[in-house]
Amino acid sequence: VAKLQIILIEHKMFKLLVIVLTISSVAARGVSQYTIQTFTGSDGSDGKFFASVESADGSKTQFIELVNNNLDAFDIGVMDIFDVESSVSLKDVKCIVIKTTTDDRWLVDKVTVAYKVQAITFVNSDRVGLSTDSAEGKTELKLCGDKISNIAYTPSP
Repeated sequence: VAKLQIILIEHKMFKLLVIVLTISSVAARGVSQYTIQTFTGSDGSDGKFFASVESADGSKTQFIELVNNNLDAFDIGVMDIFDVESSVSLKDVKCIVIKTTTDDRWLVDKVTVAYKVQAITFVNSDRVGLSTDSAEGKTELKLCGDKISNIAYTPSP
């Protein structure tokens, strides 16, 4: 997003017109923005969760903690939205890997990843929970899909 400002500075002796172009896009900083929406199933959690997005060519982002302004993220039946940034720019979105460092089980029903003009929804059809307690689930969950919908998508500023 580029922002153009025109400033007129007036003084008794002179007038100065200043044009300032500000580029506030994350792309200008060499950063790609991904929006991740999670839909919590029957098990909410107060734990910490991290996500990595993968491309069909095998490239992937680093694991990024899923944090938003909602202090009660990962509650039963709630959709949470996370705007995350990565130094990795992917060509497409093929998979998402979510991992945890907590034994407070979380069941994610589905996850939608929006990036550039693509959005893909991954469904946890096997209902695998995330937990460091092996009796409750797995520490890492990888969801992949073959269909990518091209949508009119604009990342939030």
